[in-house]
Amino acid sequence: MYSREFSEPPKQIIQKGKAEFGTYEGVSAKIDIKGMRAPYAGIPLPHFISSLRIKSRLNYAFSLDKFIGLAAFIDFKFIGLGEITLWNKESGKKYVYHTIMPPRRRFVPISTTRGICACYNKSRYLKISWGRSHQHHALSYKLKGDSARPNLEGYVYSPMEDKMHHDMMFVCPSPTSSRCSTTWTTSMSVQGQISINKENVDESKGLGLMVLNRAYYKFHSNKNFVYGIGTIKQQSIIFNLSSSNLDAADSDTYNSNCLVVDGSATALPPVYMTHPFGISKEWVIQDTENMVDLTFTPASLNTRTVNIIALRTTYTNMFGHFDGVLLTKDGEKITLKHFPGILQKGMLRL
Repeated sequence: MYSREFSEPPKQIIQKGKAEFGTYEGVSAKIDIKGMRAPYAGIPLPHFISSLRIKSRLNYAFSLDKFIGLAAFIDFKFIGLGEITLWNKESGKKYVYHTIMPPRRRFVPISTTRGICACYNKSRYLKISWGRSHQHHALSYKLKGDSARPNLEGYVYSPMEDKMHHDMMFVCPSPTSSRCSTTWTTSMSVQGQISINKENVDESKGLGLMVLNRAYYKFHSNKNFVYGIGTIKQQSIIFNLSSSNLDAADSDTYNSNCLVVDGSATALPPVYMTHPFGISKEWVIQDTENMVDLTFTPASLNTRTVNIIALRTTYTNMFGHFDGVLLTKDGEKITLKHFPGILQKGMLRL
């Protein structure tokens, strides 16, 4: 059976122009990948030029009693995008709010010890924060509605003593060793409350996942990722699977796929995601090691396209349900039936 062991994280990800590739339990003090030696075509450009191609993304996915949601910040250096999508798990109704953030020095922090990523727009307040020394992560938002959507306000936070809290870091060639893609993943239990048009929904407990990725991007990149978040037979289950054209050439050794069951983490093999009947129909997610055999059936979709000067990004967020089987590192079979989750299919052109 496929096996990939976790090791201790390095103090610095980049040392003497080379990355410390690997799969780590815990995380370095900073998610900083600047300083790779000649990352593009072997041309030794100054670091400040090649660093312009480093882009960052911060996702916070959560599942409460009645709702499942995804908050995201995307850092394009000269401009930032913020968005939160919330779905009612029973009806599939979606609430989508997004904003463009004007230039500033950095949108997504590099520090993992303590950080805040926020948009303070009066009509689109959205903030993700963390303090790793206290095992604390939080999402808060206050969003003004319009003729098409209601006012939305709420928060999600992780308890201080959290058995599901698990930090993992994946440092991967992207796609070769001259470039680097680093992903910090944190699973956690959460509590939260949502207010729609000032009508409060009772505070409820659930699960959450925060994913911060920083990578050297190509001119044209595409990525599919899925988050599964829920409980089965009193087991808390969170998994993160992705596939992109930034993946390592040796993806069996280097990838960011993982599964957390009751606080125990398993590094999963690379997966293939296909949608033979169209993206709005059933997706097939499988590996070659018989550890991942899933289908994903969308229940609600939201597609968005952003064009800003030379930047174009198109992505579709989907809420749906997983069916199939996952295996842990100990060979335990996790059978999923109508298990809630989120899938995103995205494309970026720079």
